[in-house]
Formats: sequence, C-alpha cells, structure tokens
Amino acid sequence: MMTFYRYVDYLLKERKNLEEKLKTMSKAEMIRFGRQLIATYQQSLKGFDEWFTNYGIMEKMEPELVRDIVLNLMNIGFELLRYDRDVTMMWLEREQKELKRKKEEEERKRQTSII
Repeated sequence: MMTFYRYVDYLLKERKNLEEKLKTMSKAEMIRFGRQLIATYQQSLKGFDEWFTNYGIMEKMEPELVRDIVLNLMNIGFELLRYDRDVTMMWLEREQKELKRKKEEEERKRQTSII
C-alpha cells in the first residue's frame, strides 16, 4: 500500500516534468504511461469505494468529511465524464466521416467500372 502512495507522491511532485516529457514520448510510451495512470486512478477509486462500503469507516467519519469527499469526487468525476463524452463524440464523428468517405470512394469506383 505504501508503494502506491510513494508512486502517487512521485506523480504529484513530478507532474510538470512528466507533462514536458510527454511532449517527446513515442506513441508506445504515451500508451504505456496512460495505462499506468488509469491503473493508478482505478486503485484510488477502489480505495474510496472501500471506504464508502465499509460501515465501520463511514460510521467514524464526520458528515463534513464525507461531504468534502463526495464534493471532490463529483468535481473530479464530472470533469472526467465531460472529457470522456467529448473525446468519444469526436472519435465517433471522425469514424463516421471515414465511413462516409469510404462509401463515396466505393460508389465512385462502382460508377467508374459501370462506364
């Protein structure tokens, strides 16, 4: 568990350096780093989930702390959801344009072969 938090501390301390490094990473390096980030976020969310499903922990937390955690989860989560929606829509539009282009190309080839 401490290894996880050491890694989180590293990420937080090195954020600016990592952002700079990202500019020169290869696609494979970016994918590997992105997967590491997602795994880290998943582990963090799993920890929050364990808190919220553990009656003993929730019983000991003051309502103000629970409210603060939920508010922060909303802020972080809603930003992620907005970004997810935006990237997904951009990708779908891109795929639809590509599909339309391929159909038009096939139609032109078909028209040319008919002539």
